[in-house]
Amino acid sequence: MLSNQRNCEKFLLVTDLDDTLVGDNEAFKALNSQLIQHRREYGLIIAYITGRSLESYQKELKAKRSLLESDILASSVGTEIYYNGSSIPNQAWSEHLSLGWDRDLIVATLADVPNLIPQPDEAQRTFKISYFLNQKDSTAILPQIEFLLQEQGLERNFQHTNVLK
Repeated sequence: MLSNQRNCEKFLLVTDLDDTLVGDNEAFKALNSQLIQHRREYGLIIAYITGRSLESYQKELKAKRSLLESDILASSVGTEIYYNGSSIPNQAWSEHLSLGWDRDLIVATLADVPNLIPQPDEAQRTFKISYFLNQKDSTAILPQIEFLLQEQGLERNFQHTNVLK
C-alpha cells in the first residue's frame, strides 16, 4: 500500500474494455487522470474484463490505448485471471475450471453441428473453445448445442458474442 493513501476503504473498478472503457479517446484520457488520482489517494484497484486473450489484450489494447496497469485482468471471457501484470494465469482459478472440464469431449460433441466453424488456434484457450456462427443460423443451432452438451452431461457456460452477419 502506498504510504500517502488515506486510511479508508479501497475502491474497486471493474470494467469491460472494447467499446466500454476504450472507445472515446477524449473521455478515456480524462478518466485515466481521475483513475490515477484515485489510485494514489484511495488505493483504487483496477480490474479489466475482456473476451480477448492475454496476447490480444497486450498487443491491441494495452500497447495502443495507453491503458493503466490493471491489478486484475480477466481475459478470454473470464477463463484466465491474471494479477498485477503477471503473464501466468491464476493457478487456483485454472484448477477450479478444470473440474469437470473435458475439452476433447466438447469438441467431439460439437464436431458435426452444421455451420458451427471452429475459430483459428489463436482464439482457442485451455478452458475456452471458440466457434464462428452466422446470426441467421444461431436461433436453431444454439438450442442444439445446449442439448448436445447436456446430453453428454457436460457442464457448460457458453457466450454468444460477435455473431457473423
